Amino acid sequence: MVKLVVGIGNPGRQYVWTRHNIGFLLLDFLASRFSGEFRESPRLFASFVKVDTSNGAVILIKPTTYVNLTGKAVLAAKKFFCVSVEDILVVADDINREFGSIRFRQDCGSGGHNGVKHTTQALQANHYWQLRLGVGRPSPLAEGVADYVLSNFSCNEKEQLNDFLEKGVEEILPWIGF
Repeated sequence: MVKLVVGIGNPGRQYVWTRHNIGFLLLDFLASRFSGEFRESPRLFASFVKVDTSNGAVILIKPTTYVNLTGKAVLAAKKFFCVSVEDILVVADDINREFGSIRFRQDCGSGGHNGVKHTTQALQANHYWQLRLGVGRPSPLAEGVADYVLSNFSCNEKEQLNDFLEKGVEEILPWIGF
């Protein structure tokens, strides 16, 4: 059996430490656990790492499309690696959850997240798994949602980031068979 774990984020150095890229950060954290290095695949519209487990292979992908086109990479990887929708996990930021909170579930909506929405449209299904990582919500007097998710983590959030990512990895490991 093959499982696919997709981190949602934007390509480019300017986005590395933004809230929208927490899916990429979590996959980097997870790949380092297995000494895996991402390599780019134009065919998949993503960078990927393959990890072999006793239960089969796990493919980690970071789309090289922008967030709003994530589904293009998910569909390409699903077809290339012959993965069923139920064996796909999408890791995304969630402004509807406070920073540091996690929600892991299946058969759910996009919560307004355009990358998740595009994935659902591309797969023509929503019964894949989602790990939603809370990044908080901008205050009503602050910048808009788009500016907020494209902004860097605060110093306080950066101090908590490793523990938060570790918590996210611990949620994923049983799902992938570790």
